[in-house]
Order: sequence, then C-alpha cells, then structure tokens
Amino acid sequence: MSKFKKALLCSIAPMLVAGMLGVTTQAVASGERLYGRFTNDNELYAPRDYREWVFIGSNVTPNDMNDGAAAFPEFHNVYIDPGSYAHWKKTGEFRSGTVIVKELASIGTKEAPSGHGYFQGEFGGIAAMVKDAKRYPDKPGNWAYFGFSADSRHGAIQEESACSACHQQNAGQDQVFTQFYPVLRAAKP
Repeated sequence: MSKFKKALLCSIAPMLVAGMLGVTTQAVASGERLYGRFTNDNELYAPRDYREWVFIGSNVTPNDMNDGAAAFPEFHNVYIDPGSYAHWKKTGEFRSGTVIVKELASIGTKEAPSGHGYFQGEFGGIAAMVKDAKRYPDKPGNWAYFGFSADSRHGAIQEESACSACHQQNAGQDQVFTQFYPVLRAAKP
C-alpha cells in the first residue's frame, strides 16, 4: 500500500468508526481539541479521562449538617476540560464546547489520623454539564445537563429544569458555581 493510501486510511478510519457507532465529535477551526463526544441525538458519552482534566474543587453537603436531608449528601469532585480551562484563563468566559464533570463520592469515615472530618468513601457515578451553542441553542445559556447511571455509556439530557433552574438562580457566573471554586476565581483574568 502506498504512503498516500496509508495516510488517507489513517485519517479517515476514525471518522468511519465514529460514524458507524453514531458518535459525533466537536472540532474547532484552530484544530484545538474539544472534549465532548456525543451520540447523534446529542447525548454526551461518559467522559472516561476526566480525572486527567483540571480539578477545580470538591464540595460536600452532608446529611448531618442539613437536618438529615441534604439534597446532595456526597462529595462532588469537579473537573473542567483542559481546553476550556485555558480559554477561561484568557477570557474569563466559558467557551462553547466547555465540559464540566461532577464526580460523586460517598462520605466514608469521619475519623482519620489527622482528626475528625469528612473523608471520601466510594465513587457513585458522574454528572456533567456541556455548553454548546450549536447543539443546545434553545437551552438557557446553551448549557445541557447530563446524568449517568452506573452502567450507561452515555448520559441522557436532564430535561427536568431542576438542574438548569438551580444553576441559573444560584451560580456565580454563566450557570457555573464559580463562587465555590477558588481555582477558577484565581485563574480568571
């Protein structure tokens, strides 16, 4: 096989496979990588490498501090894709294509050699939010919210407005809770 045919095959094979699997990917004119992978129905595939992204913070709202009824009684370890973090540092804005992943971890023990506190237990799944003006032009701020069950390869769009409504009413900037992420605040120009 000629070098040209090999190069052509290497360049189109991933696109053919993605097409057969019903996967769409994002690209930008500059060739910069965007991190969301989607089904043809614009459902986000579960990001697998998010722990290699930029860690922006961890929150916990435990039951014992919320009359036994915390809305989210687990740790939320939150990551943003590297390209969107770089864009944030330059502009102070979340670009179209931003993917933010919230990893859920149970509260494990409350005692450690260092003292009493809340320490992470087991992982319980992930949720994500994606800003994309082309895929979600009718969603507030172009943000779509995804929930992933433990065994799903892709997350269904959360059509209920609970996620979006809370983010719109309470988030620090552009539906992102920047007020709780010192990493984002410190990097903003």
